[in-house]
Amino acid sequence: MLPPTLPTALPPLDNTLGAIVIAAIMIAVLYGITSVQAYIYLHRPSSDGRAMKNIVLVLWLLHTLVLAFVSQTIYYYSVTSFMNPLALKLCPWSFAANMVAGEVLESTVTFVFAYKIYKLSGSLKPLIFIMPPPVICSVGAFAIVGLVLKNPSFDEFEDRYAWLWYASFGLQAFSDCTITAALVVLLIKRRTGFKRTDSIIHTLTVYCINTCALTSAVSLASVITNAVMPRNFIHIAFAQVLPTLMCNSLLALLNSRDTLYEARGGQVVSVHLSRLRGAFGKSAALDGARARKAHGVELVGKGQDILNVSQHATESSVDLEPVLAEGIALAV
Repeated sequence: MLPPTLPTALPPLDNTLGAIVIAAIMIAVLYGITSVQAYIYLHRPSSDGRAMKNIVLVLWLLHTLVLAFVSQTIYYYSVTSFMNPLALKLCPWSFAANMVAGEVLESTVTFVFAYKIYKLSGSLKPLIFIMPPPVICSVGAFAIVGLVLKNPSFDEFEDRYAWLWYASFGLQAFSDCTITAALVVLLIKRRTGFKRTDSIIHTLTVYCINTCALTSAVSLASVITNAVMPRNFIHIAFAQVLPTLMCNSLLALLNSRDTLYEARGGQVVSVHLSRLRGAFGKSAALDGARARKAHGVELVGKGQDILNVSQHATESSVDLEPVLAEGIALAV
């Protein structure tokens, strides 16, 4: 009589399939929020132009793909491989497709933030420090996809290439921090001393910091859970939620800046032109404009909005703060 064979250890369902199900629920909730945010942005008049609206539409479509792929992954594990728990040790094609869609989504959001930073700073120098980490993250993500397609065993990937996961998501957290730091510094430099304008800047700054803390925490959670519990899917669940969270954060920021201005649009504050020197004394372009205008002062607010003030009205009162506040809000 042959001796009984030891049964193959079966993976638990709570921290494997259960983790993916929870991630899918969170992605579905964020998808609903993203859909509302995208609808609001696309149907609200904005100075961003048609290109930005097209990018928002692409982000929404990518979020749709992420939700579809994670749903197919759950279907594969729970229906196609029903009564076969060992299938949880293998990577389905939808997992790789989800990583590709998620990485394209993350990269698009990062490039939008980089463009906003360039627009605020007027220089390419900040991008030297901001762009390398997300580019390396993208290379690492596509390398992970190639490896799991070549050998779909999760256990073998953890044994040989876990360092690639640590590097990719560790750099993602660092990238979020650098982008936020650049935005915060540029916003702080835009303070004018006007209460209403500084209030908008303060609100946007706090929002940027809170968003960075959330996305960075998710990236680090994926790294930590992979190091502590490498044989389950908890770190994968965090990785799948991250792109949709970044997409939602960007859309919320785009909508909040317009909402902030509209909510305070009815407030009018009269400011003496004698305060212009303190607020704009460091602007070389404005000084040049003053030198060319013998009988007036030009102040550029939103787009091509120009306020012409007579030289004899130096001690008069004009409503400058709404123009300044709108210019700051629309620059983000």
